[in-house]
Amino acid sequence: MELEPERIDAVWRALQGRAPKSTSFPKSVEDRMVESRWVSDTELEDILFALDRRLDPPAVIDPAELASKLDLPYRFVYPRPRTRNDDVMGFRRLGVTDAAAFCIFLERLGFRIDLSSLCARLRDHLQDRTHLTDEEISVLFYDGNRHRMSPVSLCAPHRPWGGIRTLKLKTEDGYRIEYRTDNAGVAISLSVHAPRYRKPPAPQSVECPSCGLTYMKGSPTDEREHRKAHRRWSIVNDPKPHRKLIVALARDTDACWVGADAPSWKRKEVYERARLFRREFGYDFVQWSIEDDPDAIGFLFSDGIGRIIGACAFRPQQGNAARPWRLDWIWLCPDARRSGWLGREWQRFRQRFGDFDVEPPLSKAMKAFLIKQRRDDLIR
Repeated sequence: MELEPERIDAVWRALQGRAPKSTSFPKSVEDRMVESRWVSDTELEDILFALDRRLDPPAVIDPAELASKLDLPYRFVYPRPRTRNDDVMGFRRLGVTDAAAFCIFLERLGFRIDLSSLCARLRDHLQDRTHLTDEEISVLFYDGNRHRMSPVSLCAPHRPWGGIRTLKLKTEDGYRIEYRTDNAGVAISLSVHAPRYRKPPAPQSVECPSCGLTYMKGSPTDEREHRKAHRRWSIVNDPKPHRKLIVALARDTDACWVGADAPSWKRKEVYERARLFRREFGYDFVQWSIEDDPDAIGFLFSDGIGRIIGACAFRPQQGNAARPWRLDWIWLCPDARRSGWLGREWQRFRQRFGDFDVEPPLSKAMKAFLIKQRRDDLIR
């Protein structure tokens, strides 16, 4: 953040002062902030002075100036009118969450501030929100991030200078401060390191040997997405007995067929296998849709204990009266391959679709199967 040298020097001098013993947030002020959801400049100055007298607004910290540097927006707000024709007067205010983020930044600078109570109350209003601003995120994770956040720096506008002097200070709370001036004593920069900050290791690009997903190891977001994708892959590759399919097959031996009117769970199970078929063979799109695929007919392969070990899909093809249907794709989980599952169902497929085609290109395993079935004519 860029500030004038005089302002940086004022912050440095303030941090050298004795920190206050009590940092509790004024309860009456906190109640008023949470209830109204807005804070005026005057209120914010009073809050800063009550939290840490060293802030001495506006001499050391000017709320309006610093809020502008932090891109915290002031808005004109109005007392709620009783009727639509009431005349109301607006006042320039800062949102309460933005005011909390403002104070969090000052704590990162090394001032003794405790916003635990205020942030706890503001979090109650954020629980059901699906999207948050930077300031709201800082409030949401205040307790976990406190004293652990990355270093912050205040820098003066660039100017020619001769030589650099560095002064260091460690506050009572463990914040390490480096203050740099030129030989004339004019401030250049001020950097503050939190006492419990640990630089995270650099993320590394890795590919999971099982699910095949490439992600950045060391990035919490990427690692979370990998765990989610890995679980999805594992459910299909190492299936467990499927309760709904077991019940359906007990009622109807043809429950393994999946048409346009099939329950959504069946169509989803076919889709999960089609998705892995696309990835395994490098196709551009998934050859099955959960909702909009009226012509295709799917089939779920099931073993003796009710596991879904694979799936396939057939599609009608125009202009081929001799073979009006084609086997569009087939995928079996690795431990079910070369175990005769397709051979067991082959005649069942022939009974329903007649003499059908097989969509190329074919894998080596499929070619070997067709040769074994004496259907070399389907290899092309």
